[in-house]
Amino acid sequence: MAPAAKPSAQADAGTAKTPVAKTTASVKASPAVAKAKVPPVVAKSTPPADAPVAPKAKPASRGVLSMLSRGEHDALVKLLSKQQPSSVLEVGVGDGSRTPAIVHSLTETQPELKYAVIDQFEMVGGTLKLRDFHGQLVGLSIRPSIIPEPAARGIVTVLHRLGMMDAIILDPSLDSETLIEIETVIGKVSHADTTILRQTNGKWAASASTSTTLRSNRRAA
Repeated sequence: MAPAAKPSAQADAGTAKTPVAKTTASVKASPAVAKAKVPPVVAKSTPPADAPVAPKAKPASRGVLSMLSRGEHDALVKLLSKQQPSSVLEVGVGDGSRTPAIVHSLTETQPELKYAVIDQFEMVGGTLKLRDFHGQLVGLSIRPSIIPEPAARGIVTVLHRLGMMDAIILDPSLDSETLIEIETVIGKVSHADTTILRQTNGKWAASASTSTTLRSNRRAA
């Protein structure tokens, strides 16, 4: 009876070995899966919510104060300040910086100052554009009258709009032909007390008008 039990035990042993081996193989991960790793999460640093943000600096603009700090018009301003004119005419504005320097100085004692400029700007190839000149006048207490016409014609226009002037500034850039034309009409806006200012050898000098007309603020009809 004992030998008959052996085949059953061997069959049971064989049956137990086969499924165990297969189960072990199915649990092992493939090499591709083993290599794939989830990247670590790195926390990003963020500024505190209440941290103040500095405002962006604006580019410096060329305003009235920057014109005055250059000091290149001090001599002319000093001449005009001594005379205290109530009306000024500029024939030719140069680079445009002279006008705000004079207006700012004179309006401190002459708040009702009449100021006019004659220049054709870019219309005759000038380096200063009319739009840019307007920008240089920002911040002034008065607004100068701008006459974009040829010098001789502009002087007649000034006479009709503002009358005679106490001081007339002739820009150094005016050519000889233009100066001759100005001489023929400058008497229209001048009176006996009018001062003519022009540069001689790089320095501003004042001369009396040759007009014999009495001082008057009357405008031409």
